[in-house]
Amino acid sequence: MTAKNWVAVLCLIAGVPLAAYGLAGGASLMALAGLALVLAAVALFGQWIAGADKPQRPIVPAADAAWRMKDEPPPGAPPK
Repeated sequence: MTAKNWVAVLCLIAGVPLAAYGLAGGASLMALAGLALVLAAVALFGQWIAGADKPQRPIVPAADAAWRMKDEPPPGAPPK
């Protein structure tokens, strides 16, 4: 896990109890801070999930593509 992921986990761990305590006790500033931390954690987790679908290595094209040209039939196809 990267440092950004650890920050997201810490935001979630700190934000949920802070928001719960603020909402239960009527301390709107603490509740707002806790909800902001939870929202930051959700945003960081979203970035992590979006980055997970990118390949780790560059995709190398094939040495001999199956169809080099649209208008030609593939090699070995019967004549029309």
